[in-house]
Amino acid sequence: MPGFIIESPLTSPTALSIALVACTVVIHSGGTVILLWSVVKARARNSRPAGPVGITAHVTILVLALLQLHLLEVALWGAVYSHQGCFPDLRTSLYFSLISYATVGYGDILLNQHYRVLGGIEALAGVMMMSWSTAILIAYLQRVYAPLFDRWAGVRREN
Repeated sequence: MPGFIIESPLTSPTALSIALVACTVVIHSGGTVILLWSVVKARARNSRPAGPVGITAHVTILVLALLQLHLLEVALWGAVYSHQGCFPDLRTSLYFSLISYATVGYGDILLNQHYRVLGGIEALAGVMMMSWSTAILIAYLQRVYAPLFDRWAGVRREN
C-alpha cells in the first residue's frame, strides 16, 4: 500500500541510505574499472596514436558510458523510493531521484518526512560520483592529449 511505512532496522532511512550509498559506489567503481580496462585494451590494439577526431570519438564514448553509470545509479535510488512507497508511481520516483542526484532540487516534489534525509544523502552521493567521473575524464584527457600536444610541438618522446 503506497505511503504505508513498515519500520524495521533494515528499512530505516539510515540503513537505506548506507545501503544505497554502498551500492552506488559499487556500481560506479565496477563500471569505471570495466570502462577503463576497455579503453586501455582498445588503445593497446591500435599502434598508431589517435588524432583529434579519434580522441573526440573516444571521449564521447567515455562520456556516454559514464552517463549510463550515473543513470543506473539514479534508477537504483528511484526504485527504492518507489518500493518504499515514497511517491505514487515509479516515474515520479525516478524523476525525484534524478533531480536529487544531479543536485538540481527543483522542490516541486518532496519526500515524506520519514524519508526526507534520503534526498539529501542521494545529492551528496551524486556529487561524489560526478566528481569521480570528472576525475576520470580529466585523467583520460591528460593522457590522450599529451602525445597530441607533443606531436604538434615537434617533441619526440622515447618509449
